[in-house]
Amino acid sequence: MRRSLPRRATALLVASMSLAALAAAAQDLNVPRPADELERELTTEPFRITAAEISRPKAKGDITLKAELSFSGEAPYRVKLRRAEPGAEDFNNRPRYDLAAYELQKLFLDPPEFVVPPTALRFVPLAELRPYAPEAKPTFRGSDDVLVVLQYWLQEVKVIADVYDAARFAADDAYARHIGQLNVLTLLIEHGDSNVGNFLISRAEQGARVFSIDNGVAFAFNESDRGQLWKSLRVNRLPADAVERLRAVTEDELHRRLGVLAEWRLADGRWIAATPGENLAPARGVRASKEAVQLGLTKSEINGVWRQLQRLLKDVDSGKVTTF
Repeated sequence: MRRSLPRRATALLVASMSLAALAAAAQDLNVPRPADELERELTTEPFRITAAEISRPKAKGDITLKAELSFSGEAPYRVKLRRAEPGAEDFNNRPRYDLAAYELQKLFLDPPEFVVPPTALRFVPLAELRPYAPEAKPTFRGSDDVLVVLQYWLQEVKVIADVYDAARFAADDAYARHIGQLNVLTLLIEHGDSNVGNFLISRAEQGARVFSIDNGVAFAFNESDRGQLWKSLRVNRLPADAVERLRAVTEDELHRRLGVLAEWRLADGRWIAATPGENLAPARGVRASKEAVQLGLTKSEINGVWRQLQRLLKDVDSGKVTTF
């Protein structure tokens, strides 16, 4: 029979764990299932829409749906579903930006601390979407499929005016860690829309997690009349492990990871997901032909991320920004 550790030894062990280890070990109330599992479902598993409604009905022109999806016949769960307009390249509606932000965080964060919830791009037959989005139109020629962003609907979160609280940042290291992680991402992508509702905070009293759930105004198209609080660095200290992981990122890796984010091939009138291949047009973010659709960041947009990363590291090395 295995003996349990004495209480004092257990307390010392817990105290010695890093904030990162504690975050990874805790049962998360905001994203209760593993992020990679949710990502796989959102990306590849067949699903059926069981219910959907506009997520913020009082917001003029909002087309984002709060939808219940059943994957492979299992019990449905809630996701954010936002359709693309024809061409998939409108202001504040560039699906490739949502996926780019999700993928970029993987370079310096582990899944239990993702600040962008599991996100995927899918094509949905127009007939399946029309009952919930009567104005939906096919995204590309050759098929009546509609490109949509699917994002896991966070649990136990709330909307407040600003998820950053300077006093809380100074007093709560776990919360400070999450804010720092969020700010690193928003700085790298030059997030340009701090509209209330784009950033959420968990209901936890201590160590609250923070999330960016709308990243459509970012990268090269980041000008908005709804605030740009998160476009720059708002804090003066950042998690040391995130910074060190970013030091290892190369410009070539950014182009490799972000240049081609998703690809589909046309077969029998349907856009079918394909393994991303060679970048078909680095100067364009949406690359569409009669046979294929490929989405990614442009060469210019990736170069912008690289410049932001170098500026961040320079601020750390100069002491302007500290780490903890």
